[in-house]
Amino acid sequence: MNSGTFARTGAVSEVFGVMLILAITIIVAGIIAAFAGGFSLDIGSDTIRANIVGSFPSDPDQHYVIFDHLSGDPVNLNEIEIALGNRSSSRDRTVIRNSQIPSGTGITTYIAALGSDRTKVGVGDRFILYADSVKSDGTWTWQNSDSADSFRIGSRDYLTYEIIDTRSSRIISSGMIAVP
Repeated sequence: MNSGTFARTGAVSEVFGVMLILAITIIVAGIIAAFAGGFSLDIGSDTIRANIVGSFPSDPDQHYVIFDHLSGDPVNLNEIEIALGNRSSSRDRTVIRNSQIPSGTGITTYIAALGSDRTKVGVGDRFILYADSVKSDGTWTWQNSDSADSFRIGSRDYLTYEIIDTRSSRIISSGMIAVP
């Protein structure tokens, strides 16, 4: 057996082995970097991303919460739901959507664009969430047709909200507002 031939064959297999290990390392590093950078295999869900901030109107005779669309994707008001809660009690929650029938007098829909009859709002637009009633002691109430119980929150509490895209069941925006 020729020792020169043996040395060449051994060197080729060592180089091939090192290159194979490097290729596997680069592929694994690429996969980790892609997922760490926000890559997702969840294709097909066009999740809305928007910065929406809620507030109460300065006029105490207005029975709605105002939401300002500050940035992000347009939002179809018929494709969202708003989960309301009380900061001091995680059990006190309700979910409001436009498909529900409000119990408040004169209210035909819970969520509406402010100043127009559009159902889609974009950056710079405002929309409102009507309450079924607001009592003189400052208690806000939502009582929709889908629920036997009503959701109440009083003045000096904090109303928490999550605006949820019903198509993907993902939160678009969330926040907390001091009840006047």
